Amino acid sequence: MTIDCHIHAIPEGMLAWLRGNAERADARFEQRDPTKAPFLVVGGRWPFELKPVFHDRDLFLRQMDEAGVDRALLSPIPQLFFYEADPGLAAEAARAYNEALLAWRTAAPERVELLATVPLGTPEQAAAELRWAMDRGMRGAIIGPGVGEKLLGDPAFEPFWQAADERQAIVFLHPLLSRDARLARPQLPNLVGVPWETTVAAADLIFGGVLDRYPGVRILLAHGGGYLPYQIGRLEKGYEVWEAVRRQLAAPPSEYLRRFWYDTVLWRQETLGYLRAIVGPECIVPGSDFPFDLSVWPPVSAGEGERTLVSG
Repeated sequence: MTIDCHIHAIPEGMLAWLRGNAERADARFEQRDPTKAPFLVVGGRWPFELKPVFHDRDLFLRQMDEAGVDRALLSPIPQLFFYEADPGLAAEAARAYNEALLAWRTAAPERVELLATVPLGTPEQAAAELRWAMDRGMRGAIIGPGVGEKLLGDPAFEPFWQAADERQAIVFLHPLLSRDARLARPQLPNLVGVPWETTVAAADLIFGGVLDRYPGVRILLAHGGGYLPYQIGRLEKGYEVWEAVRRQLAAPPSEYLRRFWYDTVLWRQETLGYLRAIVGPECIVPGSDFPFDLSVWPPVSAGEGERTLVSG
């Protein structure tokens, strides 16, 4: 059975909420090219083409059939996290999105599993929304690499991690485009910045002790873990030679690497082969990032030994 663990949708119910709250949400639908679908622009950043498959449920399911994908662990899109918006708006948007996904799933409950979005800017509300969503059958949540300057290991996020640990939630760490001013050339915030943001956030979870304190959380890293698995030798050497590094960790860095899950959005078999050699196929799950432009569709398997992140 092929279960795509990195795939996105925006149900019509959420699009209706955006249209009804366009000014509050700073959302625009722009017809940039008459040969393409409108572009969705939120907060003046991160525009993308709103292809029909993002919101047409029947088309989405047909595309799954044609690609040989049996089930989908469906996520909201990062552009609609609203972490920096007014807390009331962020909470309202998260609930609207989660309700829309739950309604979407009713047409094919045997084919679609769900991850929620949560208002991470207010961690207590994020914890409450996660519990609400999982009480209704959602499997966990998709979150960004932090809020503003706060990474996920910041003590402010403890309420969210406590709730995720209690429920043994899947937490999908999915980056937003990097805002590093040095990445000013077209598409570099995506091509280079996205895996970099994952790397920084994942390293913070390791060195901030989140993986030690909350072993019940299943953390899935997007895009093969960013750059983290491919520089594990540097982290291991630092652990070997610097006491300041060893004091932060209860185990060598390579052990923490195997506490994450990774998707297969890597495009090259030799890169996936390296990841498999480093963490083992049991830590890797198929993922596509469909329907975004930079997707691996259909998703690639981790190979023999692959486990299932979503069961039951």
